[in-house]
Order: sequence, then structure tokens, then C-alpha cells
Amino acid sequence: MARKHKGPIRPLGKGEYSMHLELSDKEALISLLDQLRDSLMNGSTDENLKRLFPTAYHQDPKHDEEYQRLMRDDLLASRLQSLGTATSVLSRESVDDTTVLTAQELDEFARSINNLRLVIGTVLDIDESDIDVDLDEDDPNDQRLVLYGYLGWLLDWAVTAQLDEYS
Repeated sequence: MARKHKGPIRPLGKGEYSMHLELSDKEALISLLDQLRDSLMNGSTDENLKRLFPTAYHQDPKHDEEYQRLMRDDLLASRLQSLGTATSVLSRESVDDTTVLTAQELDEFARSINNLRLVIGTVLDIDESDIDVDLDEDDPNDQRLVLYGYLGWLLDWAVTAQLDEYS
């Protein structure tokens, strides 16, 4: 069942979507995506990036090493492509903080938001069982947790808009 659209992303029809984000949110996202791009370009073996290059063969390190050797460059190129598209979409001129994007642009935007969320989740040591997280004003990780939640919310709306397009 499709939910009523009160979020930032909604389908317009014919493979187009509108995204409504305030300029300050766009600027913050661009900065974070640029940081992720720099991390990928300068150290794709960084432990915080491990969820972006998942282990394919948990029980067989030799097969996994071969998989990583064959696939890592393709995964990296795909992630960098999506980051470029997402940054371009966020940098685009908008009317009343609303940007129109294609289905492919929305898909790449969602991939980039998901990748950013995966890295932040790794930094915070969050796994799929961590549904309820209490915020503590004295905890320096709280801002990261808020960001993690915001990215999840934004990703949810991107996926919902894509699903609504086909329902």
C-alpha cells in the first residue's frame, strides 16, 4: 500500500521525481558525499569502508581474495559514479528547494545515501539488530546517530517514491 507523500521525494510520473530539500540539507549532504568520495579515492581499504566492499566468501579466504581482486575496481567505479550523480543532483538549481530528477538519477542518489549510511553505521558499530538507539546529549556519537537516522529516512522516501511509480 502506498503511503501519502509528505516526505521529500515523490513520483511525478513518466520516470521523473521531485525532491524537496532545503539548501542547508543539500549543502551538508554534498559535503558528506564529497568526504566519502575522498575516502574511496584515497583509501578504499579503510576499515570504515568495509561494508561497501563486502566479503563474498566468508568460509573461503582464497576465493574471497580472488573475488575482491576481480570485482573491487568495478564496485569502486560504480560507487564513484553514483556519488558524482548524487552530488550533481544536489548541486542543481532548484525552484522553491525542489529539484526534478530522472529515475536513474534517483536510483544513483539512493545508492549514494545508502553507501554513506553504511559507512556511518560501520563507524558507530550499528548492525541490523540495533533498531532502538537511545540518544545521550553527552555522547559525541549522538550527532552521527541523528545523521544515520536522517539518511535512513531519506533513503526510505527514495525507495517509496520508486515503488509508488509502479503501483
